[in-house]
Amino acid sequence: MMVQEFQISGEAEPMTYRQHSNNKRVLFFDQIKALMVALVIVVHVLFALLFGWYGVHIPREGSSDPLFGVVAGWCIYFCQTFFMYMLFLLSGYFVPRSVHKKGIADYLKERLRRIGIPFLGGLLLINNASWLLGRLSPASPLAELPWSDIPFNRVGVLWFLVVLFLFDLLYCTWVALRGDRFSVDTSVPTPQLRSWLISAVVLSILEVVLATRTDFWAALRRSSLDGLGLQGMHVFTYAFLFFLGCKASFHRWLERLNTHLVVRWFRFSVALALCLLAISLVLTFNGSMSSESGRLSLLGTLLNPFIGWGMIAYLLLWFQHHENQCGQWLATAGVDSFGAYIIHPLVLVILLKAIGFIGLNHWLIALFASATGMMISFGISHQLRRIPSVARII
Repeated sequence: MMVQEFQISGEAEPMTYRQHSNNKRVLFFDQIKALMVALVIVVHVLFALLFGWYGVHIPREGSSDPLFGVVAGWCIYFCQTFFMYMLFLLSGYFVPRSVHKKGIADYLKERLRRIGIPFLGGLLLINNASWLLGRLSPASPLAELPWSDIPFNRVGVLWFLVVLFLFDLLYCTWVALRGDRFSVDTSVPTPQLRSWLISAVVLSILEVVLATRTDFWAALRRSSLDGLGLQGMHVFTYAFLFFLGCKASFHRWLERLNTHLVVRWFRFSVALALCLLAISLVLTFNGSMSSESGRLSLLGTLLNPFIGWGMIAYLLLWFQHHENQCGQWLATAGVDSFGAYIIHPLVLVILLKAIGFIGLNHWLIALFASATGMMISFGISHQLRRIPSVARII
């Protein structure tokens, strides 16, 4: 992709800044949210095929070639380098304006309603129903467990809501201590290469340090906070991006990105990701993956921010300049994405039980379950949001 494709006439006032000035909803942010949640669903399908999902275990022995495991594992890793990072960045971007408009007390009341109620519904209904249905699937590792040992009331994917609300509380505490000083000043330049490099280096080191605390994360995965056991090592990066989003909203940084820097870092990110794929393929077909997987995992953790920065920035840039081509339908899906995120675990359990044990190879299961899971999850969320009382929550 050539750099010239993204050049615009003047950095200080791109089209989305004019839209903000006219108080119009910016489509491309919602479009990106839709894509990120869709990728979450794809990743969880691949995760299910490799490791199981809420008690649904689809055997791989004799039914899947080694290439599937490598490609699926790499896809999970690659998407993990940016999709949750992006969701925290976008979440933070809209917090300062909302707090300024509503005040701290009203803002937190609304967040309790819009995060707390979906969290409880997801925890008590969606997640527990997923475990129950998963237990009924063929060869489920939960089938022989007594009722008291079934992992009910686990947060699972709802870890995102827990961490997001914690960040909301931290921002509101900061505003309460320093006062509400929100105002838009686009004269402040966007962060440049030096800032990108420093943040990537510092956060990559922190992620590696946290990733080495394997006993701690394993204990969390066995607890009710199992989702944090899988994602906790990224918590400093999530915090950085959330509060970077808060800071960016004061200066419209996400709509004023340096085109040349973004495209060049994106190419660097893609090259790094492809190098990791090549290393994984070589190790797998040489039969040395089992002995080298630990070091490869640490290398991937070290490269997370370097790959993530390029993907996040490029997606922001691309969607900003193609939001009209992507259309209102994708933006509407973005509005529905929060509900889709909450309900997709149960949707995937039902789908995987239906198609995972009829003899299809794993490539077909992955494609069908991903596409169908996205359509059903977003479709149910869209229909639920047509109910006014539900729309005020999700």
